[in-house]
Amino acid sequence: MILKQLVLQNFRNYSKKEFKFSDNVNLIVGPNAAGKTNILEAIYFLATGRSFRVKSVEREAILSGEEIGRIEGEIHEGNQKTKLEIVLTVGEIMGEKTAKKRYLVNQVSKRAIDFLGNLRSVYFGPEDLELVTDSPGLRRRYLEAVLSQVDSEYFRASLSYEKGLRSRNRLLEEMKETKIVDRRRLYFWDQLLIKNGNYITQKRGEFINYLNNEPTFAPPNRRASTGKQFSIEYDSSTISEGRLAKYAAEEVAAGMTLVGPHRDNFKFKSSGGQERDLSVYGSRGEQRLAVLWLKLGELAFIKEKTNDLPVLLLDDIFSELDVPHRELIFGLIANHQTIITTADLRMVEKKSLNEVDLINLSIV
Repeated sequence: MILKQLVLQNFRNYSKKEFKFSDNVNLIVGPNAAGKTNILEAIYFLATGRSFRVKSVEREAILSGEEIGRIEGEIHEGNQKTKLEIVLTVGEIMGEKTAKKRYLVNQVSKRAIDFLGNLRSVYFGPEDLELVTDSPGLRRRYLEAVLSQVDSEYFRASLSYEKGLRSRNRLLEEMKETKIVDRRRLYFWDQLLIKNGNYITQKRGEFINYLNNEPTFAPPNRRASTGKQFSIEYDSSTISEGRLAKYAAEEVAAGMTLVGPHRDNFKFKSSGGQERDLSVYGSRGEQRLAVLWLKLGELAFIKEKTNDLPVLLLDDIFSELDVPHRELIFGLIANHQTIITTADLRMVEKKSLNEVDLINLSIV
């Protein structure tokens, strides 16, 4: 699938703007604050239904002073054309309450589960270094974004799990406050969390196993003798009747569910010789390359699972990478739709500039 056109209306800094993309490499150049990242964010919205800006509230994506923002994309797959649209609102229009987000395919309203999968993307930007160093919640969110693009059952299980978790936590909080513990009231939610939680854990494990056992996408930078430079250690919090029973008293005391995939984590490790946790012992350069390795693995994983190439979104990464790794990126994205942003054309090798379609925000 190829993204041919993007139309933004009242989205971030754009009141109304249309962009057209080629099938191969598109380079968006412009000064800081020109809106380069906002274009990539809009495309990521169409692929995942959410922003990659973790700390941003979605209503903040709507142009200041407006009640509605729109993201429209035209997707080509062979001779078939599909129009995708996400409508964002502040929660009301002209004083009437309305949904904060709507999904449409060819102008027909869809559920999120039916919207995802029409476009797939992989995003890599400077803030992705936080995947190594920030909280487990950020890493879980990353897993959700990847797996929901390739597996609708995973997305359904995730929604069901979150709903069940909220309900179970409310019961535990009530038991904590009233001192009346009746575990029979938890039975339905226990079974729902176990069923969906086990599927979530299984699919997360499969993705991480893929990354750890598929070395072909690893950057060739001082590779260890094994041919692999990085690995991921998955710390899964499995959920079962036995584990729920084991932590029964602690859960009532805490007023919350203490086991399950909502408490998963993973770590980036250096491979070969003595393994190191890169969040603690890795240099910024190692952390940067570990995330590059992860994103290349994500790209390969999505391609294998869907038999389709996702749109690759690269946000100002050339300022973060040395020349050999910039060349590596251009070598990998040949014949692959890629949208890259930069504030400085000097970061792109001259021979590579001849192979891209340029979108200059300072003149459009």
